[in-house]
Amino acid sequence: MRSPPSHVLPDRKLDREDALAGEVIVLLEDDDLVCRATERMLRRFGAEVIIAGGSQEAIAIAAGRRLVPSCVIADYWLSGAESGLNAAAAVRESTKGALRGLIVTGDLSREVADNVAAAGFRLLRKPVAVEAYIDALTAPQ
Repeated sequence: MRSPPSHVLPDRKLDREDALAGEVIVLLEDDDLVCRATERMLRRFGAEVIIAGGSQEAIAIAAGRRLVPSCVIADYWLSGAESGLNAAAAVRESTKGALRGLIVTGDLSREVADNVAAAGFRLLRKPVAVEAYIDALTAPQ
């Protein structure tokens, strides 16, 4: 019997279907396949998910559904006029609170890492394993 790949490690949080219960997560992702997979994963662990292509759409959807986001996940390189980093910052500003944020990218540059850190967000490099998402979303701020 083969062992699972080294990047697939057991995680106690993955056994809890409610690991993200009560979380309202804004998902800013322009790749439809990645967006749908991420949405399913977040919902699987109990999160309410707001999917949007940019900050203004996310803010409008949240207001229309009377939800206050607790976290934003954004692809660094959104295809529109707004970068994922700027969109995430705008969503955070709209909440007037301590909105947690994850910026996801396949870009390995130091410049991107520095920009994300300077904005006060956590960086996750693609591809992101489910365990990494859950760890990042449930970690203390």
